[in-house]
Amino acid sequence: MVTMLMIKKQILFIAFLGAFGFGLSAPQAFAQTSRLYFAGYLGLNKLNDVGFTESTTASNGDLKFDNGSSFAGALGIRLTRGLRLEGEYSYSKSDLSSIDIGGLGNFDIGGEFSRKIAFANLYYDFDVPWKVQPFVGAGIGYGWHSGEVNDTSGMLSNASGDDAGLMWNFGGGIKYRPREDMAFTAGYRFVDSVGLDFGNYKTDYNAHEFRIGLEWDLPVGGGY
Repeated sequence: MVTMLMIKKQILFIAFLGAFGFGLSAPQAFAQTSRLYFAGYLGLNKLNDVGFTESTTASNGDLKFDNGSSFAGALGIRLTRGLRLEGEYSYSKSDLSSIDIGGLGNFDIGGEFSRKIAFANLYYDFDVPWKVQPFVGAGIGYGWHSGEVNDTSGMLSNASGDDAGLMWNFGGGIKYRPREDMAFTAGYRFVDSVGLDFGNYKTDYNAHEFRIGLEWDLPVGGGY
Protein backbone atom coordinates (compact mmCIF):
# COMPACT_ATOMS: atom_id res chain seq x y z
CA MET A 1 0.00 0.00 0.00
CA VAL A 2 1.31 3.44 -0.86
CA THR A 3 2.18 5.86 1.89
CA MET A 4 0.58 9.25 2.47
CA LEU A 5 3.94 10.86 1.63
CA MET A 6 3.94 9.29 -1.85
CA ILE A 7 0.39 10.51 -2.49
CA LYS A 8 1.25 14.06 -1.37
CA LYS A 9 4.28 14.10 -3.70
CA GLN A 10 2.16 12.99 -6.67
CA ILE A 11 -0.50 15.62 -5.98
CA LEU A 12 2.17 18.34 -5.69
CA PHE A 13 3.76 17.14 -8.93
CA ILE A 14 0.42 17.36 -10.74
CA ALA A 15 -0.09 20.88 -9.41
CA PHE A 16 3.45 21.79 -10.52
CA LEU A 17 2.74 20.63 -14.06
CA GLY A 18 -0.45 22.65 -14.09
CA ALA A 19 1.32 25.80 -12.96
CA PHE A 20 4.37 25.72 -15.18
CA GLY A 21 3.14 23.65 -18.12
CA PHE A 22 0.37 26.12 -18.92
CA GLY A 23 1.89 29.32 -17.55
CA LEU A 24 1.43 31.24 -14.32
CA SER A 25 0.51 34.37 -16.25
CA ALA A 26 -2.58 32.84 -17.86
CA PRO A 27 -5.90 34.47 -16.98
CA GLN A 28 -8.09 32.97 -14.28
CA ALA A 29 -10.41 30.12 -15.28
CA PHE A 30 -13.94 30.89 -16.39
CA ALA A 31 -16.66 30.85 -13.77
CA GLN A 32 -19.06 27.92 -13.90
CA THR A 33 -22.48 28.46 -15.41
CA SER A 34 -24.29 26.09 -13.03
CA ARG A 35 -23.92 24.52 -9.60
CA LEU A 36 -24.94 21.15 -11.05
CA TYR A 37 -22.79 19.20 -13.49
CA PHE A 38 -22.37 15.78 -15.07
CA ALA A 39 -18.93 14.16 -15.34
CA GLY A 40 -17.57 11.19 -17.26
CA TYR A 41 -14.23 9.49 -16.57
CA LEU A 42 -11.99 7.01 -18.38
CA GLY A 43 -9.16 5.44 -16.41
CA LEU A 44 -6.15 3.15 -16.40
CA ASN A 45 -5.99 0.94 -13.31
CA LYS A 46 -2.67 -0.35 -12.02
CA LEU A 47 -3.32 -2.92 -9.30
CA ASN A 48 -0.82 -3.69 -6.57
CA ASP A 49 0.11 -7.30 -5.91
CA VAL A 50 -2.72 -8.56 -3.69
CA GLY A 51 -2.05 -10.96 -0.84
CA PHE A 52 -4.30 -14.02 -0.59
CA THR A 53 -4.95 -17.12 1.48
CA GLU A 54 -6.50 -20.28 -0.02
CA SER A 55 -8.44 -22.42 2.42
CA THR A 56 -8.33 -25.80 0.60
CA THR A 57 -4.53 -26.13 0.70
CA ALA A 58 -3.86 -23.54 3.43
CA SER A 59 -1.57 -21.76 0.95
CA ASN A 60 -0.83 -18.04 0.79
CA GLY A 61 0.99 -15.63 -1.48
CA ASP A 62 0.30 -12.80 -3.93
CA LEU A 63 -2.00 -12.41 -6.91
CA LYS A 64 -0.53 -10.36 -9.77
CA PHE A 65 -2.68 -8.45 -12.28
CA ASP A 66 -2.36 -6.91 -15.71
CA ASN A 67 -3.26 -3.24 -16.00
CA GLY A 68 -7.02 -2.76 -16.34
CA SER A 69 -9.47 -0.09 -17.42
CA SER A 70 -12.26 1.77 -15.66
CA PHE A 71 -15.30 3.80 -16.71
CA ALA A 72 -17.33 6.12 -14.49
CA GLY A 73 -20.19 8.57 -14.58
CA ALA A 74 -20.97 11.12 -11.88
CA LEU A 75 -23.46 13.81 -10.92
CA GLY A 76 -22.02 16.71 -8.95
CA ILE A 77 -23.18 19.76 -7.03
CA ARG A 78 -20.98 22.75 -6.16
CA LEU A 79 -21.50 23.65 -2.52
CA THR A 80 -19.23 26.70 -2.77
CA ARG A 81 -16.93 28.07 -5.46
CA GLY A 82 -14.20 25.65 -4.33
CA LEU A 83 -16.05 22.78 -2.66
CA ARG A 84 -18.11 20.22 -4.59
CA LEU A 85 -19.85 16.95 -3.79
CA GLU A 86 -20.03 14.19 -6.40
CA GLY A 87 -21.99 10.94 -6.58
CA GLU A 88 -20.08 8.48 -8.79
CA TYR A 89 -20.78 5.02 -10.20
CA SER A 90 -17.86 3.17 -11.79
CA TYR A 91 -16.96 -0.16 -13.38
CA SER A 92 -13.51 -1.66 -13.74
CA LYS A 93 -11.97 -5.00 -14.68
CA SER A 94 -8.48 -6.51 -14.43
CA ASP A 95 -7.12 -9.84 -15.65
CA LEU A 96 -4.97 -12.09 -13.48
CA SER A 97 -1.47 -12.62 -14.91
CA SER A 98 0.33 -14.83 -12.37
CA ILE A 99 0.31 -16.08 -8.82
CA ASP A 100 3.22 -16.11 -6.37
CA ILE A 101 2.73 -19.00 -3.94
CA GLY A 102 4.74 -18.62 -0.75
CA GLY A 103 7.73 -20.98 -0.76
CA LEU A 104 6.88 -22.54 -4.14
CA GLY A 105 7.49 -19.84 -6.74
CA ASN A 106 5.65 -17.84 -9.38
CA PHE A 107 3.18 -19.49 -11.79
CA ASP A 108 1.03 -18.33 -14.73
CA ILE A 109 -2.66 -18.20 -13.93
CA GLY A 110 -5.95 -17.27 -15.57
CA GLY A 111 -8.96 -15.41 -14.29
CA GLU A 112 -10.21 -11.89 -13.72
CA PHE A 113 -11.55 -9.54 -11.09
CA SER A 114 -14.27 -6.97 -11.85
CA ARG A 115 -16.02 -4.46 -9.64
CA LYS A 116 -18.88 -1.94 -9.60
CA ILE A 117 -18.49 0.87 -7.09
CA ALA A 118 -20.79 3.63 -5.85
CA PHE A 119 -18.76 6.51 -4.35
CA ALA A 120 -19.66 9.76 -2.60
CA ASN A 121 -16.68 12.05 -3.31
CA LEU A 122 -15.82 15.44 -1.86
CA TYR A 123 -13.48 17.65 -3.91
CA TYR A 124 -11.79 20.99 -3.31
CA ASP A 125 -10.82 23.14 -6.33
CA PHE A 126 -8.06 25.60 -5.45
CA ASP A 127 -8.75 29.23 -6.38
CA VAL A 128 -5.57 30.09 -8.31
CA PRO A 129 -4.83 32.70 -11.02
CA TRP A 130 -4.13 30.08 -13.69
CA LYS A 131 -6.21 28.54 -16.44
CA VAL A 132 -5.26 25.13 -15.03
CA GLN A 133 -6.77 24.57 -11.59
CA PRO A 134 -5.46 21.96 -9.12
CA PHE A 135 -7.89 19.93 -7.01
CA VAL A 136 -7.77 17.32 -4.26
CA GLY A 137 -10.45 14.90 -3.17
CA ALA A 138 -11.48 11.85 -1.17
CA GLY A 139 -14.48 9.56 -1.14
CA ILE A 140 -16.16 6.64 0.56
CA GLY A 141 -18.50 4.09 -0.96
CA TYR A 142 -19.53 0.51 -1.47
CA GLY A 143 -18.26 -1.99 -4.02
CA TRP A 144 -19.69 -5.15 -5.59
CA HIS A 145 -16.88 -7.49 -6.68
CA SER A 146 -16.72 -10.61 -8.85
CA GLY A 147 -13.62 -12.80 -8.97
CA GLU A 148 -12.51 -15.89 -10.85
CA VAL A 149 -9.26 -17.82 -10.37
CA ASN A 150 -8.21 -20.49 -12.90
CA ASP A 151 -5.04 -22.11 -11.56
CA THR A 152 -3.38 -23.84 -14.52
CA SER A 153 -0.40 -24.88 -12.36
CA GLY A 154 -2.45 -27.42 -10.40
CA MET A 155 -0.99 -26.09 -7.15
CA LEU A 156 -4.22 -24.51 -5.91
CA SER A 157 -7.94 -24.93 -6.45
CA ASN A 158 -10.01 -23.04 -9.01
CA ALA A 159 -12.66 -20.77 -7.58
CA SER A 160 -15.12 -18.02 -8.42
CA GLY A 161 -17.49 -15.91 -6.40
CA ASP A 162 -18.96 -12.54 -5.53
CA ASP A 163 -18.47 -10.30 -2.52
CA ALA A 164 -19.21 -6.73 -1.47
CA GLY A 165 -17.86 -4.26 1.05
CA LEU A 166 -16.80 -0.74 1.97
CA MET A 167 -14.32 1.15 -0.20
CA TRP A 168 -12.55 4.51 -0.09
CA ASN A 169 -10.33 6.69 -2.29
CA PHE A 170 -8.16 9.81 -2.15
CA GLY A 171 -6.09 11.72 -4.69
CA GLY A 172 -5.90 14.88 -6.77
CA GLY A 173 -5.39 16.33 -10.22
CA ILE A 174 -5.82 19.33 -12.49
CA LYS A 175 -8.77 20.87 -14.32
CA TYR A 176 -8.78 23.00 -17.47
CA ARG A 177 -11.91 24.97 -18.38
CA PRO A 178 -11.81 26.11 -22.04
CA ARG A 179 -15.27 27.67 -21.71
CA GLU A 180 -17.79 28.43 -18.99
CA ASP A 181 -19.92 25.29 -19.20
CA MET A 182 -17.21 22.65 -19.74
CA ALA A 183 -13.96 21.46 -18.15
CA PHE A 184 -11.37 18.78 -18.90
CA THR A 185 -9.81 16.94 -15.96
CA ALA A 186 -6.79 14.70 -15.40
CA GLY A 187 -6.06 13.07 -12.09
CA TYR A 188 -4.77 10.28 -9.92
CA ARG A 189 -6.38 8.49 -7.00
CA PHE A 190 -5.69 5.50 -4.78
CA VAL A 191 -8.61 3.11 -4.24
CA ASP A 192 -8.76 0.56 -1.40
CA SER A 193 -11.26 -1.91 0.04
CA VAL A 194 -11.96 -4.12 3.04
CA GLY A 195 -11.12 -7.85 2.85
CA LEU A 196 -12.99 -9.90 0.26
CA ASP A 197 -13.87 -13.60 -0.18
CA PHE A 198 -14.02 -15.33 -3.58
CA GLY A 199 -14.82 -18.99 -3.08
CA ASN A 200 -11.79 -20.53 -1.33
CA TYR A 201 -9.74 -17.33 -1.62
CA LYS A 202 -9.53 -14.50 0.89
CA THR A 203 -8.01 -11.32 -0.51
CA ASP A 204 -8.65 -7.59 -0.95
CA TYR A 205 -8.45 -4.92 -3.64
CA ASN A 206 -6.39 -1.77 -4.00
CA ALA A 207 -5.33 0.10 -7.12
CA HIS A 208 -3.80 3.25 -8.54
CA GLU A 209 -6.20 4.95 -10.95
CA PHE A 210 -5.01 7.44 -13.56
CA ARG A 211 -8.07 9.15 -15.07
CA ILE A 212 -9.08 11.70 -17.66
CA GLY A 213 -12.54 13.20 -17.61
CA LEU A 214 -15.01 15.78 -18.85
CA GLU A 215 -17.29 17.97 -16.71
CA TRP A 216 -20.39 19.41 -18.35
CA ASP A 217 -22.49 22.01 -16.54
CA LEU A 218 -26.19 21.26 -16.53
CA PRO A 219 -28.50 24.11 -17.67
CA VAL A 220 -30.20 24.43 -14.28
CA GLY A 221 -29.49 26.57 -11.23
CA GLY A 222 -27.05 29.45 -10.90
CA GLY A 223 -23.27 29.35 -11.12
CA TYR A 224 -20.35 30.88 -9.26
